[in-house]
Parts: sequence; structure tokens; C-alpha cells
Amino acid sequence: MNRKKWLILLSMTALLGMSACSGGNNGPSSNTATEPDNSQPSAESGNASVTDGPFTKYQDTVKITLGRQGVSGNNLPAGDTLEDNEYLRYVEERLNVDVQYEFSVEDLKAYNQKVTLAIASNSIPDVMIVDEQQFHQLAKANMLADLTDIYENYASPLIKEYYNSYTGDRVLNTGKIDGKLYALPNTNIDGNFQLIWIRKDWLDKLQLELPKTVDDVKGIVKAFVEKDPDGNGVKDTTGLLGDPGIVGDGGFFTFDPLFNAYHSYPKSWFKDEAGNIFYGSTTPETKEALGVLREMYASGLIDKEFLTRKWEDNAGLVSSGRAGILFAPWFAGWAMSDAVKANEKADWVPLAVPLDDAGERNVVPSVPSGSFLVVNKNAKNPEAVLKMLNVEYEGIRLIDPATQELYKGQGVGWLNYPLNLQLDFQDSLARDIPIYDKVLQDKNKNDLPARILPRVESLLKNQDNPKQDMAAYADSLAFYTAAAVTGAKELKRIEPVFYGNTETMLKRGANLDKLENETFLRIITGASPLDEFDKFVSTWKSIGGDKVAEEIAEIVKQK
Repeated sequence: MNRKKWLILLSMTALLGMSACSGGNNGPSSNTATEPDNSQPSAESGNASVTDGPFTKYQDTVKITLGRQGVSGNNLPAGDTLEDNEYLRYVEERLNVDVQYEFSVEDLKAYNQKVTLAIASNSIPDVMIVDEQQFHQLAKANMLADLTDIYENYASPLIKEYYNSYTGDRVLNTGKIDGKLYALPNTNIDGNFQLIWIRKDWLDKLQLELPKTVDDVKGIVKAFVEKDPDGNGVKDTTGLLGDPGIVGDGGFFTFDPLFNAYHSYPKSWFKDEAGNIFYGSTTPETKEALGVLREMYASGLIDKEFLTRKWEDNAGLVSSGRAGILFAPWFAGWAMSDAVKANEKADWVPLAVPLDDAGERNVVPSVPSGSFLVVNKNAKNPEAVLKMLNVEYEGIRLIDPATQELYKGQGVGWLNYPLNLQLDFQDSLARDIPIYDKVLQDKNKNDLPARILPRVESLLKNQDNPKQDMAAYADSLAFYTAAAVTGAKELKRIEPVFYGNTETMLKRGANLDKLENETFLRIITGASPLDEFDKFVSTWKSIGGDKVAEEIAEIVKQK
């Protein structure tokens, strides 16, 4: 699988909080064991009727203007467009709304420019999806509708369940200002942290046990490098794969788990017991973790060429059988299938390790949200936007039987629905595992939700003929084997106190990040001594880090 395809997949998972697609019409996955039946009779009531509710159809047509990012390669059949397709008509007909596109721009940069111009001219459509900075800009300009009561009265039970699944309203709160809801945020599902992926067949050949601690991982890497696990008689196995980005949510080949094992959480912000805000990259624990990485690199346990390797190079080492251990998220299951395609004996397993000294695998949850659905305060029917979202998710999740026939088998993506806001349960990945367990045991597919059937078919196909159908095997490895690990009992979530950007971050963040990354890489590779870390902390604080901490402290205080 090439990098372009993986970038598309990543955009549907970690980067935009989107889980991979499933269902007859390729909607975003909702990995819930049961979905409530949110359908309600379409009451023919007046537009201001007291019986109005989340699914009530308007008697008189309501017009909604929309601006949104378009869809590249949406696979719509000839004659259908983003502005005129079956998904859009389904929403319009159920509610008697007329959705009129003010603009749709495929390129993200061009779309953001369009949004910025609309804000500057005080002429925004009724609804659009914006980033965090644009959301706060709109709120500051008093251009947004207060959705507090509208959400309570018109959001469907399913939509509310999605938001309520996130501990302490950690997602919905990102759309609030001074306690009022001015935006509906997207949801980034739990589980995009890195797992350790290991060639189990190599472990078996070398008579090694599955690892638990950092020392276990070191021992396995050393054995893989020195003891010819593939049996080709050539010392050509690389050490632990790496990425010059060092750490990153949802990143491939990054070293997050090794930092986390030492209670180090780079790139994240926390509050200490005294109430002080601190940055995870500047702690003594981070220095300790860098020291461990430095020793591993010096002894050949980390790929000596990781600084210069591109993503494709690492993927090639995996598929060619030269690499047998790496860190990557659950959706790396599809990448591992490339190695199995080349060598059927390859047996990749994911684990929630290395564990810390308390036997826990520490993880930092993904940013709660990154995009926000906002409604113009001058919209005549702001509640219609909530109704549209309700109806849309009955279609995306295939809850309404009629939606199961829309573009059936044509691979048309859910983004062609009018509101491209991704919502799901926080524990989305782990929710369906009990269903899979039961189906694989009794082979009974009766009464399963329609959205889950394609994935169940993949699991059953791979169970009957393991590794013979690569698509089925990849789905099984990702959605079943690896997804189950994201719910492991050893996991301990370390919640940052702040996500997002401050004014100083926007101005100086690039320089701060560059200083951090370059210093860490020099320390790991031995180009600088470990004590260079202390100089980095001092410099980082003086050129903007302390100012960022002050800004975050003020923001946190206002919550």
C-alpha cells in the first residue's frame, strides 16, 4: 500500500478523528454493540409547532444555506454531484428542507480562505464547519447562534449519546464559551495511540516470550538484529523502526510508548499538584526517556537510518520482511497485511506495551476535537441544522432501513451527506468486539446491525481461510485483533489539561517545535550530550514557552 493511499486512510482516522468506513454505503464506522432506534414519525406540524422534535418534518419548506469543504474522488455515479445526490435528497425529503450550497471548495487551504473571506465580510452561510481558530474568531465577532437550548431540545438521543460517551463532556465543552454552546465539535475516537507490533513467528523461532517492559522490548530487538530471525543466513534485520517526528498522536514508527513508559508525555500540557501548568516535553521524565532512546540508538537497537528514511522506506522494510518490531496505531493492521502478502508465514501481533513500573501502559488520548459545526446567529431556523444532523446519522449508521439501499455496493462515501461532521463513541473501537467474539463462535449473523455486516463477513472469511483473502485478513487484523487491544485493562489514560492553540503558540509555535525536535534528535543520535536537554528547557521557556504556559493557565482558570 503506497503513501498516498495511507494518507487517505489517515485522514479518515487519526488526523480528522474518522474511523475507517463500513456498511453498504461506506459510512464512517460506529463500533457500538447496539444502536438506539431514533426514528420518529414525521409529524406534519407547523414550523413552530409545540410538537416539534428532533425528527419532525416541516410543513413549509425551510431553506438552509451551506458552505463546506468539497469531496475529492467521491465516486458518485454520473449525473450526481455533491450539491445533488441521493444522500442529500434523503435528508431534504425527510425534513422538507432545501439545502442550498453557497460554496464548496475541495482544497482545504482554499476552503479556509473562503471561510476567512466570509467572516471578514460578515456574510457567512447558515451553517458551515470551521477549525478552532475560525470558531473563536466567529464567536468573538458575535456571529454565531447560541445552540445551548437548541441542542437540548433537538439533538437526537444518538447524537447526545456520542457526546456523552466522552468523559466529563471533554468534547462538547470544546464548543462552549462562557458556559454556552456555540458549536458542535467533531469527535476523535479513543485508541489512536501507538501499539507495539511484533512478528510473533520470529519470537517463536527464537523462543522468546511476548514483551511487557522496556527491557523486554530491548531484548527482543537485540535478538531480532543479531540472531537471523528470518533464517536467510544474512544479518539484514533492522532494529526498532523510527520516525524523525519522534512522537505524534496516531503516528507510525514514532517513539511515544517508550516515552510514556517513563511517565513522559511530550507535546502535551498538564497541571501539577500545586496547580501550575507545565509542558510534557520539558520534564525530568522526558530527559530520562531521551537517555534510554540514546542508549538504544548507540547500541544499534534503533534503526541507524531512521533520520533519513521516508514513510515509504519504513513500510518497505516491513513488507520485505526486514523489520519485525515497530510502534503504530491499531489501523496499522492494513499495512501489516502487505508483509503477509509477501510472506504468508509472517504473523504480526499488536500489544499494549511497554508497561511502566506499575504494570500500566500509559497513553495520552487524542485531541477531543478539531473541527466545529457552527450556525449563523441570523439563521431563520437554526434548529433545522440539528434535525439534519439527526437524520443524516440515521443514514450514515444505516439505522433507517431505507438508507441501506442508497448507493448500495457503489462505494460512495458518507462525506456526500450535507454535514461533514464526524461523530462517534469515545470507545468506538472496543464496542463491537463482544459481537465479533460471539459471531466467530456461533456463526450466527441474525439480528446484527446492518452497518456491521460487511466487517463480520470479513472476519468469518478470514476465520475459514486465514490469510487467503488479504482484504478480509487486513480488516480482521485491524478491526478485531488490534481494536480489541485498544480496550486492554493495562491502559491508563493521562489526560492533558489543555488542547488547542494560544496566541503565542500561533506566533511562535513553529520556532518552539523546531527547537524541541532538533534538540531531541541530536540527543537520541548522540550528536549532542544528554545534558543538552537542560539548555533546551531554558531556551524554550525564554523564547515563548513560559508565555504559552501563562496563557494556558488563564484559559484553564476560566473553564
